[in-house]
Amino acid sequence: MKKIFILLVIATCAVSCSDFLTEENATKYSVDYIYGTEDGLKLAVNALYAKQRYYANDTENATMFALERGTDLAITNGGTGNFYGIYDPNYLKPSASQVEFMWKTMYSIIGKCNDIISAAEGMPESDALKVAVSEAKCFRAQSYFLLYRTYDRIWLNTEPTTPENINDKRDYHPASQKEVFDLIYSDLRYAIKNLDWTSYEPGRFNQAAARHILAKAALWQKDWDTALNQVDTIDLCPSYSLVALENVFNAADLNHSEALMTQQWSTNLGGNLSTATPKGNYFAAYFIGMYRAEIGGTAEEACSYENWGYTYGRCLPSPYLFSLYDQEKDRRYTEYYIHQYRNTSDREITYGNVTVAPGDYFPLYRNGSLNKNVLPGCVKWGDIWTREPFETRSYKDVIVYRLAETYIIGAEAALRKGDQQKAKYYYNKTWQRAGNDEFTGTLTLKDIIDEQARELAFEGDRWYFLKRLGILIDQVKNYAGHPDLSASLAGRTNLPANPHFIRWPIPESEIINMGAENFPQNIGY
Repeated sequence: MKKIFILLVIATCAVSCSDFLTEENATKYSVDYIYGTEDGLKLAVNALYAKQRYYANDTENATMFALERGTDLAITNGGTGNFYGIYDPNYLKPSASQVEFMWKTMYSIIGKCNDIISAAEGMPESDALKVAVSEAKCFRAQSYFLLYRTYDRIWLNTEPTTPENINDKRDYHPASQKEVFDLIYSDLRYAIKNLDWTSYEPGRFNQAAARHILAKAALWQKDWDTALNQVDTIDLCPSYSLVALENVFNAADLNHSEALMTQQWSTNLGGNLSTATPKGNYFAAYFIGMYRAEIGGTAEEACSYENWGYTYGRCLPSPYLFSLYDQEKDRRYTEYYIHQYRNTSDREITYGNVTVAPGDYFPLYRNGSLNKNVLPGCVKWGDIWTREPFETRSYKDVIVYRLAETYIIGAEAALRKGDQQKAKYYYNKTWQRAGNDEFTGTLTLKDIIDEQARELAFEGDRWYFLKRLGILIDQVKNYAGHPDLSASLAGRTNLPANPHFIRWPIPESEIINMGAENFPQNIGY
């Protein structure tokens, strides 16, 4: 059963580095109670989960998936934020709303984490208090890790904002890589020490999630020993194991043994960012073709569970991605994607120079031209459980970290250390689960790059993965988009011509707040 995360007033305001989050006592809980008692800090931690859902629910700008559109695996297909998919220099700039939304929301989370961690220092130590602090430290580490990977240059702050220091002059300067990762490591190691392997209710940080983030961070440091040690430790935990491929994403409740951490969505009060009209996320509609435009009529008439319901078709699988699968043997090719859409109406539909009868599939090409409305889609985010077919919003759980990625991290770390046996052990976890024969040859980094795509496509990490390896520009130049859809190919030339696009610009408003003399804009913007 999903737990209701209490929406505190402190949960909903987004602030920047230089803003002060004004507390409004709209409930019976005072600021003194929230930051002066152990139970109050637990409520403050609950608010962090609401803030994270607020970030995920940026439906107008789709910030969470903006970078997913600009990889070698994607056909970016119009709509808000499409300029990230094609790296359009006219729009990818410091004033872009996504650039500001990520920065401000993550620093809002970090600010509340600092307040919680600082307040706890003056309280009697207890196991429950350590858990609350550990969750806050996980959020802080996660937020700084996202900011660093996206912007390269960030401001590092661990001080709480108080009435006493609100007017103090701030030391705005870009933190060094060492400073950033020292804090990330420290926060996560504290959490690993004080969190149980499984959280006391679904959706909360636990030791497995903390170890997983640390392993990912270690890869950015080329700290192969730490990465592999975390993976080895998770692998030995009996609470986690890969599930059958058909069970990874095919349910509303995804709190299974492969999920190290899930984000909880619900139509219940407190489970969707609203106390009135439910506000689920749009993820279910984002990655599946807009087939409904071919059926026509109202959404009720055009949308069906068979075709995965209401869709926008913004970010779709590329031919390159599909070329990586053994399409006869690798079951991910069918489990993770929908390849054709059926005419679910009771009438014949004229489709170019052919007619699509009721129950038949729409051809991919119409009058010899590729029809983007019926391009294959990824169903990992698809939802036929929590919404009617014609509804736009979804309340299906979101897997934040899962064991399949842990194993791919382990395969890379072991390979980097020259341990072929262990590298293949972890590689074969996902490779064989998908139905492929055991890999017994010499494993290469190219094998891991391709397996990361096959297993983790459209889960939000491919852009960062390619950036870390230094191959983002080449992969986009060679493979992004669909050769028969010219609008999807602009990134192949725009990114190589603008190599500074491998990092986002610092938000224009934040440069003004911090002062360009203290925190200059990223080069190229």
